[in-house]
Amino acid sequence: MIIQNVLNNNAVVARHQQREVIVVERGIGFRAKKDAKMALRDSMKVYVPEDQAKLKIATATIASLPSVYLDLAAGIIQEAEKRLQTTFNSYLLIELADHVHFAVQRLHEKIVLHNKLLWEIQVAYTQEYEMGEWALHQIAAQLHEQLPEDEAGFIALKFVSNDLNHQQTVNSLAFTQTLASLTKIIFYNLGLDMNVKTPDYQRLVIHLKFFLQRMYAAAPSPLSLKMEHYDYVLLKHLQQDYARAYHCMEDVDRFMQQKLAIAIPKNEQIYLTMHIARLAKSLTE
Repeated sequence: MIIQNVLNNNAVVARHQQREVIVVERGIGFRAKKDAKMALRDSMKVYVPEDQAKLKIATATIASLPSVYLDLAAGIIQEAEKRLQTTFNSYLLIELADHVHFAVQRLHEKIVLHNKLLWEIQVAYTQEYEMGEWALHQIAAQLHEQLPEDEAGFIALKFVSNDLNHQQTVNSLAFTQTLASLTKIIFYNLGLDMNVKTPDYQRLVIHLKFFLQRMYAAAPSPLSLKMEHYDYVLLKHLQQDYARAYHCMEDVDRFMQQKLAIAIPKNEQIYLTMHIARLAKSLTE
């Protein structure tokens, strides 16, 4: 492999077998130089993007994350693949690192997302949940951040949804059209340029993809059960403090009901509103 670009101490872009790939390994970027050769090792995590657009998305996201999160995510995934005896989609590395980073940010802001399917996850995905608990211990040990038990469930679902041995498919054309429509609704409501590409934009798209996969598959959302008093308080807070993002989410909900005959669960509305607010903040600063 030949190094093309150093993203941070733990990630580089390299050319391997006539393709550009992202290689993650602890310390791989330290003192690395462009055009230098390096051998592929088993300890490396390699993400192979489908095209140049996805390569740019991935590199932008990685560059925006503190390197410790990538190192942490790589270690968690390596251990999960070993214990669960499976192989994950290579993008899980970036997705998990970003998820943990976002969860830590929410922790600092004292915003808690309750996992309404925590018990069901513990029962249906016992091994994945145990890995989620192990991941929380690693986060506490390496970042000195104590995330709530709910996050073990969220992380477990990421293992499930990115397991290459158990991936579900949906109608690709309908999925793509709906995803494009939702993206347009959100950007139109926020008055933002659709051509703008930022890590937060891509995070929103990733969230919408998994959201739509659950809607098309009629699968339960991790935030879809009956709301408790705390959730109503948080929803009221979002309505007041993030009014524009909340109204944007309402437009998405109306579209989903009209086109798919599906109403977005209230708890899912909370998470979607937060992602929209995050996007609006990042693109208007």
